[in-house]
Amino acid sequence: MTDVLVIDDHALLAQSLAWSLRGEGFDVTVVPPTSTDEVLAAARTADPAVVLLDLELGEPVGSGLPLVAPLRAGGALVVVVTGVTDRVRLAECLEAGAAGLLDKSTSFDHLVESVREVAELGTLLTPSRRQDLLAELRRQRANRIRRLEPFRRLTPREQEVLKALLQGQQAEAIATTSYVSLATVRSQIRSVLTKLNVNSQLAAVAMARREGWPEV
Repeated sequence: MTDVLVIDDHALLAQSLAWSLRGEGFDVTVVPPTSTDEVLAAARTADPAVVLLDLELGEPVGSGLPLVAPLRAGGALVVVVTGVTDRVRLAECLEAGAAGLLDKSTSFDHLVESVREVAELGTLLTPSRRQDLLAELRRQRANRIRRLEPFRRLTPREQEVLKALLQGQQAEAIATTSYVSLATVRSQIRSVLTKLNVNSQLAAVAMARREGWPEV
């Protein structure tokens, strides 16, 4: 008998899935995602062979991605069951240690066979499929590093000025709150524009927002 842990914020769906899996001979535990610590504590207690993990767990946990690595470290094979189709996000799950990916629209029969397969083989992915997704993740990260490079040329003070511009502050307000002269702030803004290779404060703000700067 394979022990399965189901982690999903949709209680009715999780319980229905558990009931169906039990009918197929699996020993199933359902864990409501109330907090990351409670989910991991429940996983340690259940000690499952396979974890079916929703990628979008809602509040307060949010993304299930941070759970993949500790669940895998605890000895479970993690299968991410999700409606997410973003290849980069899916690749992040594999990078974290997920043994497989399943679309939430998959049939119950296929899900059952997938649980059996991952328990027996340790994976649901061919090596080529796994490598394709991970290669795309590396490309995306390299592109992001390249796009953010101009922002890394900014001095700490220039970064603070750009953050103030992102908040809608004018040069006069930045000078006042920073206890420096208006001329100094204007000089810093010119330096920001030069390093970002843009011609206006509006363009600098638009570029920062487009590239997701500052990084969280």
